[in-house]
Amino acid sequence: MTETKCAILLIEDDDIDREIVHRLLKPDYTVYDAATGVEARQVVDSQALDCVLLDYRLPDIDGLALLAAFVDKNLPVVVLTGEERPEIIVQAMQAGAQDYLVKGQISRAALDRAIGNAIEKVTMRLDLEDKQRKLAQQATDLAQKNQQVRELASALTLAEQRERRHISQILHDYVQQMLYGIQMRTHLVGLDVTAATQPEIHEHLIEINKLLQQAIQATRTLTVELSPPVLKGDGMGTVFEWLASHMQETYGLQVAIEIQGDGQAPNEDLHVLLFQLVRELLFNVVKHAGVTQVQLLLWEADGEFCITVEDSGVGFNVQAISGRERSGFGLYSIRERLALFGGRVEIVSQPGDGASITIAVPMQDERRTTNDEQP
Repeated sequence: MTETKCAILLIEDDDIDREIVHRLLKPDYTVYDAATGVEARQVVDSQALDCVLLDYRLPDIDGLALLAAFVDKNLPVVVLTGEERPEIIVQAMQAGAQDYLVKGQISRAALDRAIGNAIEKVTMRLDLEDKQRKLAQQATDLAQKNQQVRELASALTLAEQRERRHISQILHDYVQQMLYGIQMRTHLVGLDVTAATQPEIHEHLIEINKLLQQAIQATRTLTVELSPPVLKGDGMGTVFEWLASHMQETYGLQVAIEIQGDGQAPNEDLHVLLFQLVRELLFNVVKHAGVTQVQLLLWEADGEFCITVEDSGVGFNVQAISGRERSGFGLYSIRERLALFGGRVEIVSQPGDGASITIAVPMQDERRTTNDEQP
């Protein structure tokens, strides 16, 4: 298979200079000649060229003006000048020429090297631009995929909360009512079967009543934990005040709340997510910190809605926890869920010196506003 020759356009109006360049060019070049700018444009429009040798001075057009047209077509250009004037060389290179040669000093090796370098430079530049375009496209695609993931995470959060409310409603409307009914029936049986007439049965009824009372209390607690009654339609301050009361009653943990700003989450799904995450952090304090008091701070800074949970408990080694987060305090899960919404977690702690954990989410949510049913 015959290798395609390198196609060169030589733009030179001086016959002698043109002949010299022709003799210096290797035989494996295909050379097209043009003495004017008009002829050069015609050749460029009709031939596939690899490089242009451009005389700085032409009879009908300034060489630099013609150079711009070649640069626009991504053609490598080597400027030929009659004298080595720095200002001309600088102008040519700034205008997009890849190299220059002084006519009276051209050698075959220098000419061949200049052509090769010019072609290589343009090829490398085009390759770099192509890679940059691909990287930009990949970045755009990645941003779109991240957007989709965030929207899915948002939908999942809302769907989870709707399901929680549904289960909570079933527990409240059906399971608890059935337990109440059984409890009432047991009470009626107890009225008929007294301790004096049927002592054994009466003792069983007392135990059944205790178990029913425990079951009713368990369903009440589960109903509240699945879907807190204040979660829908209330500000974060009201929600966390309820959570503080719940933590005090259930676990004996006193939560001191401080709110700076209006205490409003950016949107409904983040409202739900932040409540869930703060509840998990408070559970961590109960399980691990060894204290009965904790501070909860809501604040806004630099376009972020922030919540800090701080205790003066036993603390922990942050780096060690980071290495085993999947099975540790659940911080890995919190970090991953926040990341889906463009949020972040900051952890400050050390053994014996308490812990301060801040979660932050953007105040302006770039995701598509959804009209889906709210939880």
